[in-house]
Amino acid sequence: MLDRSQAPTAFPIEKIKFPSAEKYILDNGLLVNCISLGDQPVFKFELCTPAGGIHTDQAGLASLVAQMMKRGTRNHTAQFLNQTFDFYGAFWEIQATLDQAGFTVYGLSKHFDKLMPYVVEMIQEAMFSEDEFTKELEIEIQKNKLNWEKTAYSASQLFRKNLFGSDPYGRSATPDSLAKLNIQDLKDFYKNTWAQKMPTIFISGKISKQDIQVLNQQFGSIAFNIQKSNLGDTPTFQQAIHHQEKKENALQSSIRVGQAGINRGNPDYFGFSMLNTLMGGFFGSRLQKNIREEKGFTYGISSSLAPMHRGGYWVVGTDVKNENVEETLSEIKKEVRLIQEKLVGEEELNLVKNYLMGSFTGELTQAFDIAEKVKIIEMEGLSEDYYDLFQTKIIEISPKEIRDLANQYLDPSQFTEVVVGGN
Repeated sequence: MLDRSQAPTAFPIEKIKFPSAEKYILDNGLLVNCISLGDQPVFKFELCTPAGGIHTDQAGLASLVAQMMKRGTRNHTAQFLNQTFDFYGAFWEIQATLDQAGFTVYGLSKHFDKLMPYVVEMIQEAMFSEDEFTKELEIEIQKNKLNWEKTAYSASQLFRKNLFGSDPYGRSATPDSLAKLNIQDLKDFYKNTWAQKMPTIFISGKISKQDIQVLNQQFGSIAFNIQKSNLGDTPTFQQAIHHQEKKENALQSSIRVGQAGINRGNPDYFGFSMLNTLMGGFFGSRLQKNIREEKGFTYGISSSLAPMHRGGYWVVGTDVKNENVEETLSEIKKEVRLIQEKLVGEEELNLVKNYLMGSFTGELTQAFDIAEKVKIIEMEGLSEDYYDLFQTKIIEISPKEIRDLANQYLDPSQFTEVVVGGN
């Protein structure tokens, strides 16, 4: 009889080899990274291209171009494209982030060859009509207005602005900045990025050699510009500031507090990931125990690393009642000082190690998840053994290393603090 009063024996998770992608070069030099795994006849296609926010000096332009690409091409209307993807049971999305933009398609493997021509069409022949532009711009302005009314959204945008200043990483679209965009801005950006710059393709799922041939037929003859885009210099971070903004009738305040951090190219990033997890990177973190469980100030608080191509930052985010803002800020700083002064106990450290290793290995069971990590390696120029080194560091890191990293990269006196909400 199983004794349910006794917890099962726990075993440390062992390091596993990160699977490598098969690489194919199309006739025009376009790189395809392929992860062919699993029995389900499905695929994920993702085309990444240098068309993110840092490639323009106009806030909101990159995202608006991505949205407009869905509104029809020279040969097909938006209605036709949407109905066609629906007919084949596919989900698709075009999005732009700060660093890059991507065209993603999830679908059934048997329909891969039928869908790719429409992807190429939207990348090469998107039609930016005046009527569609007017409609999309109005939608984006209204969505943007609603977002800025949310304390959490405002706090996140203002945090980046106060951290990065006038750098592209510090820009955020506003209704006024969006209203200044015109259709020629969109056409020029689309022509100089999506339609021209050499992208990188990531394909995963049940992939056949025939699918690679389809990619070569559809993409291999496009004369992309192989010259790499200039990402600019490492951003200059602003002086620490406490920024408070009131929102009428807000019952809670959104807090964002943190400072400049590092990206994945820094050898300390692995250790910093461990430090971040201890602080606020999982449900059993120190910030959760203190501010959620002991103080009862919030339903949830977390810390996170935001690695980007040209830099990064570390930030703590939460929502609390207005009267608890100052004490919450104080407790966040107290937790940082504690981890700087006192060595982490082995039991707590092992818990976090097992959590990180368990999360990591759990993400290697699906081809789509593996492809996401392959994309990080490829797009950020990391070594092929990046995730093998990650596992080694997580397993071997010591309490002293955690303390040293906390003292090296975190300084409560230099935190940028943003509070948006009530009184």
